[in-house]
Amino acid sequence: MRGFWMFGLAGMIGMAAVDPSGAVAADEPYLAVRTGFRCAVCHTNRTGGGKRNDFGVVFAQTRLPMKVTGLGKEGSFVATRITDLLSLGADLRVNTSREFTGTNPKNPLISEGNIYVEARVIPDRLTIYADQIVAPGSPRTREIFVLLSGLPAESYLKVGKFFLPYGLRLLDDGEFIRQTTGFNYTNSDQGIELGVEPGTLSLAVALTNGTQGAAENNSSKQVSGLASLVFSRFRVGASASRNDAPAGRRDVVGAFGGFRLGRFAVLGEFDYIFVDPPEQLPAGFPDDPDLGDQFAAFVEGDLLLARGLNVKVTYGFLDPDRGIGENARTRLRFGVEPFITQFLQVSIFYTLLEDIPQATADRDKLTVELHGFF
Repeated sequence: MRGFWMFGLAGMIGMAAVDPSGAVAADEPYLAVRTGFRCAVCHTNRTGGGKRNDFGVVFAQTRLPMKVTGLGKEGSFVATRITDLLSLGADLRVNTSREFTGTNPKNPLISEGNIYVEARVIPDRLTIYADQIVAPGSPRTREIFVLLSGLPAESYLKVGKFFLPYGLRLLDDGEFIRQTTGFNYTNSDQGIELGVEPGTLSLAVALTNGTQGAAENNSSKQVSGLASLVFSRFRVGASASRNDAPAGRRDVVGAFGGFRLGRFAVLGEFDYIFVDPPEQLPAGFPDDPDLGDQFAAFVEGDLLLARGLNVKVTYGFLDPDRGIGENARTRLRFGVEPFITQFLQVSIFYTLLEDIPQATADRDKLTVELHGFF
């Protein structure tokens, strides 16, 4: 009976989810733009990232790869649900890189190893979720929360430790918009999140400690949120955050969006970061209202050359201090990312980093990555 139900789910996904270009949804924003889906369509976490839900699992295994292998007919797949209440997931990324500044190539290393556990205590109502890092380094928890769904007005409630709702949930934390804002896969926090998703509108607001998961150190809280309108061919949204901390207040505001034209998808985001230092400034501290404030922008283009074969070009811009002139950085990244099978993706990217002349960081880099997912 379970096999019949899952096969039926695969069939419904195949009919409802594939756009005319054969695009599919997975764990990156460009795929959501290409299909017109929200993050919650394919992920347990309603704001994206982490474990794929039943929909996302079947979709990734039957529609994402260049060729489905070892599973018989295309409608079959390997289920990640152990029982009706418990399911697992995993991501493993191994990469090697060559930096073109006289340094030696880097040996293959594990850049990500995560295990996901989802317990549907009350199906479609109460879920317990955990996202655990097992490599590299020591084991640690990225997310662990209780999710209450099916509330009035198509709303949900999340309590625990989670990634905060802000902007595009890019996989690449090296992008300036994820580094400077702090909303990336490195930083999660403890608190509560309320979301509402009526029709084409999505709203999410979180109240958290503002310490990126560390121990509480003050009575103030961080407020983060986003609002977006999602349509089949385009989306637009805005984000904002305020964090009052002992070191000073930090405000982040931005906007994001994307659209698709056939096999081509475009998305982007820009963010302003405003930093207000404490009232008691150190002696000699310059009185410049823009000093310490930052601006970051990002644009990405994706072309689906064939089923399972995506070409990506990204451009990032950063003004690391709006009070200082002539110090902008740019980051250009381009490459291909074929999904070889339903469990394996290969990524080959070249990155050009234009930094200030006195910077010592490597500027050009070729990276090859293997991504196994389940």
